[in-house]
Amino acid sequence: MRRYYIGFLITFLLLLLLVILFIHPSNKPNVPSIHMPLADYATTGSYARLTIDGPTNADIEHQQVQITVNASNVTFAQLQGYNGKVVVQEQFANSLNAYSAFLKSLALGGYTQGNTSSALRSEQGYCPLGDRYIFELNQGGSDIERLWATSCPGITKTYDGNLPLTLDLFEAQVPNYINLVRNVTF
Repeated sequence: MRRYYIGFLITFLLLLLLVILFIHPSNKPNVPSIHMPLADYATTGSYARLTIDGPTNADIEHQQVQITVNASNVTFAQLQGYNGKVVVQEQFANSLNAYSAFLKSLALGGYTQGNTSSALRSEQGYCPLGDRYIFELNQGGSDIERLWATSCPGITKTYDGNLPLTLDLFEAQVPNYINLVRNVTF
């Protein structure tokens, strides 16, 4: 009879362990939510966006830069404050072929590689004296993917792609980028 109880207890504990493993998420990075090759999003009404969020400081001094690229235009915006008041905005014509080439380049640079864990969903608070880089892919008003990195070495991040390449690719989409960011103080 004692063996029966020990066997039952071991079986119960194993079942309990299996249930716990299935219910609780692991610490492994989640698989990105991209369902098709990145370049295929060029014809779906999507956009790719980079937001550079400056150091944590006073609302009146806080600045962000956003570059949004889609099949018909590229938009550069300089934002002030934590509510994102538009200070400067420029829009440039784009084409489907240019957007497709841009998305292919982002894909080769690892744009969809990263940790989509809900515990790291927000970049707020990380690298408070440096910059945070937020990378989004949006389709029809819904985020398909949102990853972020920082300018601070060794800080937690979710973006595992080639950061310098990705930043350069976004900046290269904006004609006269250097002059547009001249007044941005990060």
